[in-house]
Formats: sequence, C-alpha cells, structure tokens
Amino acid sequence: MEKYLFMKKVIDSISQGDFFRKAFAIFLRVLALVITITGLVAWVMIWKTMSGETVKMVAGIVIFQILFVFALYMVVHVLLIRAGQIAELPEGDYTVIPIASVFFKLCGEMYASFAAIMSLAGGVLIWFVGREAFYFIGKVSIFKYGFLSGSDFLGGLTFIVGGWLVAFFVLVIFYFLSEAVVVMTDIARNTKKGK
Repeated sequence: MEKYLFMKKVIDSISQGDFFRKAFAIFLRVLALVITITGLVAWVMIWKTMSGETVKMVAGIVIFQILFVFALYMVVHVLLIRAGQIAELPEGDYTVIPIASVFFKLCGEMYASFAAIMSLAGGVLIWFVGREAFYFIGKVSIFKYGFLSGSDFLGGLTFIVGGWLVAFFVLVIFYFLSEAVVVMTDIARNTKKGK
C-alpha cells in the first residue's frame, strides 16, 4: 500500500532546498524566453507602423528601436545571470529566503536597466517627433510617465532624467527589500542560537 501513497515522497522532495533552487532557476529562464518573444513582437509591431512616415519620424524610430533591443538584451541577460546564481545557491538553514533575496535584487535590476535605456530612447524620440513619441513608448513599455515631459528639447531631457531617477529609486527599494530579508534571517538565526 505504501508504494501507491506517493505524496510523502513528493513532500520530502519539495522540502529540499535543491528543488526550489532548480525550479525557480527554470522559471526565470522560461520568463527570459517569454520576455524575449514578447519584446520581439512589440519590436515588429513598431516597424509595421512606419509605412508612409516622414524621414524625421523614421530616424527617431530607428534610434528608439536600437535602444529598445539593447534594453531587452539587458533584461534577459540579468534574468539569466540571476537564474544561474539561484541554481548555485548553497544549502542552508532556510530554503526560500536566499532565493527571495536574489529575486528582489533581480526585480530592481530588471526594472532599472529597462527603464534607464527606455527613458533615453523615449527622450530621443520626443526630440524627433514630439508628443507622438508617447504612442511608441506605450507600445513597448509598461511604465508611463508622460506627465514628466513636454514635446520639445527640454521635455525630452526631462523624460530622460526623470526616467533615470525613477529607475535608480526602484533599484534602491528592491535592494533594500533584498537586504531586509537577509537581516530578518540573521535576526531569526541569532534568536535561535540565543535560546
């Protein structure tokens, strides 16, 4: 009868840190693939809107698209690096906490790298095409802070600098969360030793 009741083996394998590390690393690699495909679809959608546009618009979109591909590369590369680090985490007292710490850093790094490059791309596009830039920015970006800028040179500059400031702030917040998880773990470990 014991061989038909398999859940004890399943629970025992899930309880091992190795399972969570490998599963989460696989999840991040799959997420990198999904982001790559989604990004390439958005990239193609932008190109499809270019027929019959002015030279100024096309020049702005070409620069925007090059920077978008660079931002996409940075996000995917960060995902793959952190997936490898999670897979290689050592065995410890806690299973999920070290993964959560790395994951918080990953979230900040992904957002900051994408936002920094897309802010630059958006600012340059504003310089070329004015307010129409927000249509293209909205096609490839989850963040929208059009309230930060107008449609002139100063508006583009404000969009770039505002995006960089937001990216840095988000990075700091996620690094803080990562360190807070580690500090809570250290407190728990020291409390356990003190008993």
